[in-house]
Amino acid sequence: MASHKLFIFHLLSLIIFFHAACSNGKDPEKYIGFWLDPGDELAIPTEIKQKNGKLYIVMNVNGEQTELPAMFDREGKSILAKLPMPTGNLVDVKALYLSESKRLQMDIAGMSNELSKISEAVATERKKKINEFYDPSFFVGKWIDIKTTNPDSIEISKQDDQYFLKTKLDSTEIRYNKRFFEWFYMGNPNTIRRLKNGNIEWSIGALRTEYRKL
Repeated sequence: MASHKLFIFHLLSLIIFFHAACSNGKDPEKYIGFWLDPGDELAIPTEIKQKNGKLYIVMNVNGEQTELPAMFDREGKSILAKLPMPTGNLVDVKALYLSESKRLQMDIAGMSNELSKISEAVATERKKKINEFYDPSFFVGKWIDIKTTNPDSIEISKQDDQYFLKTKLDSTEIRYNKRFFEWFYMGNPNTIRRLKNGNIEWSIGALRTEYRKL
């Protein structure tokens, strides 16, 4: 009889526990999975996962997958995390599940965006597509300014693991930083990045020039 009462007591405790968890909104199952901005074809999926009872937000930061420890807020209405910045500051990250649209609202440093849930297979395919888009071998070849009739072109070449930019004036080694080339010339920051239209853009400080492939 005593063992039966003990079983009933434990059962009631579990029911109360799960009821409290649900009433507080702390339902990690709604969040766990892969999420994507449907309006950005180059967006890398964000993943929310649970390991050993702890939550993590896995997001892309400057071309690197970063795993952020996360937790529910006091009311259990959203998941919170901190994103370390190169300056040493921490930026607030907030994930809020929207019940009506079944989307995930991501707030990062005050900027908000809504993400749709996707399968792991779709997330894997998307990552593969983006890796191909940012493959530095795409840049190799000759390019010409789209806004000028000047026949002078620039050329990006590869020798072993090094890349070089050749203009009519000189040849400079340039380094690929996950998504674009960057280097300094006469104290000015330079970048060359791929555009969605298949062209490239060379930025020298605030000056930007678009090139098409020859």
